[in-house]
Amino acid sequence: MKKFLPLFAMFFVWAALVTANGLPAAEMNSMERTFFQPGQDPLSREIELYPNPITEGRLTITSTESILSVQILNITGKIVFNQEFQSNTNAVDLQLDKLENGIYLVRIGFAGKETHTEKVMVK
Repeated sequence: MKKFLPLFAMFFVWAALVTANGLPAAEMNSMERTFFQPGQDPLSREIELYPNPITEGRLTITSTESILSVQILNITGKIVFNQEFQSNTNAVDLQLDKLENGIYLVRIGFAGKETHTEKVMVK
């Protein structure tokens, strides 16, 4: 228990420093389901990713807002897929049959540098 307390205290000091530097709490955790920008209404955007888990190498993303880019990152944070789209793109079909089985993060970019991140699994 004595070894655990210093680690616990270091975490709170780190969290306080990160928050003091102006990073929103959502950006501190890359596994957070949704990243919101200040002033953004979380209910104004609807996003669907399917199927999840990905079993046949194809992922479909739909949104009520224009999708400008999609990045897929492996669990270590390396970008393994990156594609940009023209504005007014509300649905994309991605061929991901070259991805190995595992968990990935899908980062979707919107206008105004807003992003949304989801976890997906490839089986």
